[in-house]
Amino acid sequence: MKLIHKIATAKFKVSTPGVNGSELELDFNPIIDQFKLEGNFTLIHWQARPKGHREWGIYSSKDDSYRSVAELTINYVTVRSLQLDDATAKTIPSAVLYTSEDLITCINDRSIIGNVLLSDVA
Repeated sequence: MKLIHKIATAKFKVSTPGVNGSELELDFNPIIDQFKLEGNFTLIHWQARPKGHREWGIYSSKDDSYRSVAELTINYVTVRSLQLDDATAKTIPSAVLYTSEDLITCINDRSIIGNVLLSDVA
């Protein structure tokens, strides 16, 4: 389980309790600005650390929220990769998967982006 603290719009601090050096400061604003993202969308990334405790991170612009999940399912949505220039990027994440889909359903430690299928809950 991750502790998530919102710092500002599209900016969060994430840590794993009891794991030294696990704190991440995530800022999605450079990606949002560079790619001129607007409206409701979802950004997905693999957390940079801590090794052994990494999970999928999901930012939702719809409610300006961030969640961390162990398992991720993406159903019937178009996904595009977006990446900042590694030579100049000063924040993380520097690469994400983008979808205009804003429907996110959480079931235990798994998030489902898009429509929930019967096989997702069986």
